[in-house]
Amino acid sequence: MSQPLREPKREQGQIIVLFVLAIVVIMGFAALVIDVGVLRNANQNLWNALDAGALAGASSLPADPSNATALALQYAEDNYPGGLPAGVTVGFRCVVASVGGIPRASDIPSVCDPGPSTWTCNATICTAICIPAEGDLCNTIVLESAATLQYNFGPAIGVNNGTTQVLSAACKGPCGAKPSTPIDLVVVVDRTSSMNGVDTTNARAAADAVRKAYNPAEQWMGLGWLGPSDTGASCIAEPDSSIGTANIPADLRRWIPVPLSGTGAPLNENYTSSGSTMAQAISCYTNSSTGTDLTDPLPMATYELLTYGRGPSVTRGIILMSDGQPNNSTNPPPDDNYCAQSYAAAVATKNAGIELFTIGFGLDGSNNIMCPDQSGAWQGERSTTLLAAMATNSVDGGCPGTSNDDGDHFFCVPKTAGASTNLAQLFKQAANTLAGGTKLIQLP
Repeated sequence: MSQPLREPKREQGQIIVLFVLAIVVIMGFAALVIDVGVLRNANQNLWNALDAGALAGASSLPADPSNATALALQYAEDNYPGGLPAGVTVGFRCVVASVGGIPRASDIPSVCDPGPSTWTCNATICTAICIPAEGDLCNTIVLESAATLQYNFGPAIGVNNGTTQVLSAACKGPCGAKPSTPIDLVVVVDRTSSMNGVDTTNARAAADAVRKAYNPAEQWMGLGWLGPSDTGASCIAEPDSSIGTANIPADLRRWIPVPLSGTGAPLNENYTSSGSTMAQAISCYTNSSTGTDLTDPLPMATYELLTYGRGPSVTRGIILMSDGQPNNSTNPPPDDNYCAQSYAAAVATKNAGIELFTIGFGLDGSNNIMCPDQSGAWQGERSTTLLAAMATNSVDGGCPGTSNDDGDHFFCVPKTAGASTNLAQLFKQAANTLAGGTKLIQLP
């Protein structure tokens, strides 16, 4: 009778052992779930930190890649709890628009320039490795890092740690698309007597490049010339025969014949259309017989932006292009101090919160002549020195070529073969700099 009583006791012992083992496994996997959750949280923290670093670093591109690197690492460090893991890498890319799976040629070098490089493209953007130390012009910074986390509970089931790897990239400027930053811009183009027919054709193409690059729903754009226009003619941009007057606002349209235009702008139209007022004005204007007046267009363009623009919450800018030193104005200064007068007008524009870009066309070599000022601070100074001083936060680096490697608001381009393309690229580069917000992107 005792034998049947022993079997149930053995079965009860096996159930207890299996139950204990099951509890250990369940607790182990539960602990691992906790560790994995901690790892995912660390991964998100690292991703957020690298995003912050990439956005901060991209703000210094393309002018200062060294500062871009320093800012990126600093902001990433500040935004990662406990300090960044070792081995964070910083690299650079050139990102342009993709057209049928190849880089859009007009974006190089106006947006960025990686030199000879291999491109990787998707339907919207193309990217190439960019090396600033080799002279490449880069608009995108890339941060990459791996974080290894020691598990607290995972070793119970033989899993000691977990590793995650994240990559963040931030781009400055339009980055393959039309700019999305709201902008109010007035472009002032030189069409004075020193601009020959080819020069005027090149300037027309440059103004047209900005018109086509911007988005009327976000960027409002106005247009003016040196010198003033006869707005009563069939072409509102037809040049007036004399400098005449520059009274605000009575003579505003003589100097800025195409007011701010765009969606909801004073001139509410799609200026990218070939039939728009701006497109027609660019195509029909001709040369003026007046001298170079760099003074009067600035208060006119400033008034246009302050009166008809969207206010200080929107970035405001002026692009002023000239092929020589000032030698005329509606209010001639004593001692022909036209440079001093132009500089004062530029200071007033910048003090109004407007970014001023200047483009010197054909001011290289012997064409970089001296100001006509017979007294004062600008006596004997050269044209490029004046234009650089007029621009926002800029220095005179001369006009050795068509690049703007120092990233300021003063640009130069010689009147040489290919000037049409080069001048258009610089106009677009200035326009993109004004709309130079940074954004995170996903690399193809």
